[in-house]
Amino acid sequence: MTMQQFCLRWNNHQPNFISVFSNLLNNETLVDVTLAAEGRHLQAHKVVLSACSTYFQSLFTVNPCQHPIVILKDVKFSDLKIMVDFMYYGEVNISQDQLPSIIKTAESLKIKGLAEMHSASLTKWPSGSEPGGGDRGESCSPSPSPLSPSFRRKRLRKSSTGSTSGSGDKPEEMNEITLVATNIVNQNR
Repeated sequence: MTMQQFCLRWNNHQPNFISVFSNLLNNETLVDVTLAAEGRHLQAHKVVLSACSTYFQSLFTVNPCQHPIVILKDVKFSDLKIMVDFMYYGEVNISQDQLPSIIKTAESLKIKGLAEMHSASLTKWPSGSEPGGGDRGESCSPSPSPLSPSFRRKRLRKSSTGSTSGSGDKPEEMNEITLVATNIVNQNR
């Protein structure tokens, strides 16, 4: 006689995980790694960093240490803070001029969801231009809450007259980038 199986499901499991880990980070509770750059430091959790970065996963696996201090020489502290926030919250709001530096840091730290974004989409910019240069004026509206499920990004582009318009007048390459970036954001929710 086979016994009937039941599926027990916690409907708010993922939002709860994000909330709990964010609270642990903000209160510096159970932190077990210190990250340092430009003479400043912040604390985090190895399990979160390892889950979001193959670089950190490899580093912590090869060098098991109770509370390592990781000094990142070629990383700006502001970029490091943004990377940690991205790993804990799944999204961050940055200015366009920060984008090249953030992508470079994400690639060097192999941050899932950001490093792939550059190799999959940002290489599609027209030759001679970079995502942080020119008059592309692309931005996203601020999130009312980092955990808000109803948050939607609105992409704007400045026209030559200085007004903003929707994505209908963007070059095809920018539409691909927006699509990939939106897909990455949606996967992380």
